[in-house]
Amino acid sequence: MAAVVADAPSLPDLATVATPALVVDRAVLVENIDRMAARAESAGVALRPHVKTHKSVEVAALQRARGAAGLTVATLREAEVFVAAGFDDILIASPPIGGWRLDRLVELAGHARVRVVVDDATAVGLLDQACRRAGVAIGYLWEVDSGVGRFGTPPGKTTANLIAAVAESTSNSSFDGLLAFGGHVYAAANRADVAAAAREERAAVTETAAALADLGIETLIRSVGTTPTAHALDEADGITEIRPGNYVFYDATQVALGVVGSDSCALAVLATVVSRPSPNRAILDCGSKALAAERISAQSVGFGFVRDHPNLRVARLYEEQAIVVAEDPFDLPLGTRVEVVPNHACAAVNLHEQMLVTENRAVVDVWPVDARGWGA
Repeated sequence: MAAVVADAPSLPDLATVATPALVVDRAVLVENIDRMAARAESAGVALRPHVKTHKSVEVAALQRARGAAGLTVATLREAEVFVAAGFDDILIASPPIGGWRLDRLVELAGHARVRVVVDDATAVGLLDQACRRAGVAIGYLWEVDSGVGRFGTPPGKTTANLIAAVAESTSNSSFDGLLAFGGHVYAAANRADVAAAAREERAAVTETAAALADLGIETLIRSVGTTPTAHALDEADGITEIRPGNYVFYDATQVALGVVGSDSCALAVLATVVSRPSPNRAILDCGSKALAAERISAQSVGFGFVRDHPNLRVARLYEEQAIVVAEDPFDLPLGTRVEVVPNHACAAVNLHEQMLVTENRAVVDVWPVDARGWGA
């Protein structure tokens, strides 16, 4: 008797799939990944992409295949998911404070090369104690503040002296380098401001590395990040790696900043027109729980843009609805499906369980958003 082979599950149809739904254009995604890999290679720096943007093993595999030296993650949950998937060089870009974090971190270090980011001597001491108890070694990058006002200590001698005071007092944690995050670039008003933020990001690291060299301490890793500042990097200039994340998808913010054109946006939220209360207003079924209610740049107009409808503006978000308006009446009948490119792709992805991967407007695969949530 011939074996019965179950039919493969059918792929969704963009014309009938439940909305809102996250959609990714595979060709644009791959092109974005290729271009950033080429940029890093041309500049002579390693590429350690930040996977908080996509939280997807499939996307990370594409990045690795195109030369990524390792991955940057935001959370332990992300680190655990990617290590379990076979990625073995991970940077966790936040301090491991809390016993539960340290317990999970040292467990993870038994399966992959793991580094963490710190900005405090006490954090280094706690890390070293946890590593010693577990019999593992974990390196750390010290963060310097290039103007964001989040993590990090002041660049230059101040930070060099802090590092020198603890670098030789630990046995199981090692000072592996410096890191800066130029997130203040999102306050840029023009391309000149983007370039200035990139210079400040690099200078924070290189000036601190020079101060450490004066104290006889070598800085092996000199790491900077963000997608806009990576676009302003033409040569290494004292930097050894970059950590962009958003570049895989880009979004309405990157377009507003002039980093890329709208054709480079690989990710959108598919939505349905569910109401037409007036000739110049439409209601979509993709609110803040699908798009994320963020305006991280003053250059952003509304909460994203509607692909192929440049006259429309996403003016307001409710939890389940997006209010789309235009200066003049527009033709968008009830039931029409549109794609909204969100302001912040990273936050939007985290709101969805899966992404529909498309080629030529047809769904060719469904990828889970593997690393959502915080984990047990």
